[in-house]
Amino acid sequence: MLALRVLYLIAGLALGLIFPFISVLLQTRGFDAASIGLVTAVAGIAFTISVPVWGHLGDVTLGRARAYQVAALGAGLVMIAYSAPLQSVVLAAIIVGFFVFASAFSPLGDALAVGLLPDPGRQYGRIRMLSSLSFGVSAIGAGFLYNAMGYGLVPILWAAGAAGIALVLVPLARVKQRRAVHRAGVKGGSIGLALSTQPRMWGILAAVGLVYLGIAAGGTFLALRLIALGGQPSDIALSAGVSALTEVPAMVAATWAARRIGLRALFSLSAVVYCACIFSWAVLDTPGAIIATRMISGVAYSGLWISCVLTVGVLLPGPLQASGQALNQMMAGGVAAVLGNAIGGVIYGQIAAGLFAVVGSIGLVGAVVAWGTLPGRAESRAGLAVQRNSP
Repeated sequence: MLALRVLYLIAGLALGLIFPFISVLLQTRGFDAASIGLVTAVAGIAFTISVPVWGHLGDVTLGRARAYQVAALGAGLVMIAYSAPLQSVVLAAIIVGFFVFASAFSPLGDALAVGLLPDPGRQYGRIRMLSSLSFGVSAIGAGFLYNAMGYGLVPILWAAGAAGIALVLVPLARVKQRRAVHRAGVKGGSIGLALSTQPRMWGILAAVGLVYLGIAAGGTFLALRLIALGGQPSDIALSAGVSALTEVPAMVAATWAARRIGLRALFSLSAVVYCACIFSWAVLDTPGAIIATRMISGVAYSGLWISCVLTVGVLLPGPLQASGQALNQMMAGGVAAVLGNAIGGVIYGQIAAGLFAVVGSIGLVGAVVAWGTLPGRAESRAGLAVQRNSP
């Protein structure tokens, strides 16, 4: 579907303009490392609370495309105010508000893809790689632009990108969607329904949270580490861009691997590789060396993302896809970000290298938990075949 492809392209482009630069954006407005950790941790709490609400709105109330439109417009509007000369507490509140709306993007977009693609087990990676491609190109281009023009452009460019996302969702909002139906005795809306339908999600969420704690903390403070080592905004952009561009072929390869080795092995192996990259950031002492490792972390991230999205597709029925994807995002971008950034803000200010060693070790524990919870090879193949054969 053309509109779905365009959606992933524009979403990646818009996110590349802002997400790699959040920590430095705060730093340029007077926030120190501990304050950045606090703000991003609070934003993570807001993300955690908000993302299941978006899942419920997508599956039960508004529909996935309509809810995504509301989130995109809200995220664009709230960031426009960031350019104004405001007090630090107000700037922090704007960032928190941005995360409230941005928390909807991944779960609603992935639920749309899984629900609309004829064969998501084979096609999802090809759609998702478009977002990685545009994110990488956008992040690299934005980094060099911010070198010359400064970070004042970030809110304006982001607002334009968010408006583009809302516009391309118009035709997708017309597509009929099966809505989830509440079951008597189940609390928590569609999120509670998803957990009661598939209790294994609890263990999967634990694995996702542990691994993404390392990814969240590493991503937030890697930008500061690059600057501390003499890097420029373009180095931050290259770090994010190289990783994203590596994801372009890796997303397709990860989709293929999911059918061959199973979702359990794909997630666990990818987690180990990503943690190895996090450990390396504790010892590498030049921006160029760190940027080089981002090619490897990009491959690992692709495996993690594909296995998370397809696991929900395998274990939960169609009407609960937005809620299932929201649960993953609640852990990956919410709980993990809160804990990772809170830990990171304290440790990085004292011993920068110690942060990467600690969160990398926590991620390895997540890889072990994943091995006991995610679908194995036979279950993965059977589940993806059912998806393919469903009308």
